[in-house]
Amino acid sequence: MLRRVPIGAVLAGTLLLAGCGGAGEDAGPPPVDPAVRSYCDTVVRVQAEQTSPQAGQGGVAVASAAARKQVDDLRATAPPELAADWRTVSDLTDQALGSLAATRGDPNRIDRARLTDLEARSQPAVQRIKDVTAARCHVRWASPP
Repeated sequence: MLRRVPIGAVLAGTLLLAGCGGAGEDAGPPPVDPAVRSYCDTVVRVQAEQTSPQAGQGGVAVASAAARKQVDDLRATAPPELAADWRTVSDLTDQALGSLAATRGDPNRIDRARLTDLEARSQPAVQRIKDVTAARCHVRWASPP
């Protein structure tokens, strides 16, 4: 069974999550440290929400609210060593979603330069989140399909 884990990244005004595979198909994943179990469970839940057929349904406001809640949940359950990184991703996600809201969902009005800047500013935090989450939740990161 594959476990999926998100990485928070701001791109095109939404939180994008990349999938990952577990440590192996035959062997179960190693036990997760109880100190980070809530975070790891939240990571798996958010990935499932992001990849569900209902993801993104209901328009920009509904999808934006869902993305904000997901980032808030991850931030609230993150281990202390990721607190600053999730705060950065949260702040930049809010800025990106605010920019998207200003377009009223019109993709032709999206400020691509602003979103590119926000994505670039989020990358150090995103990379640290990926690395620490992989190590603490025992997952191997992979590129999205």
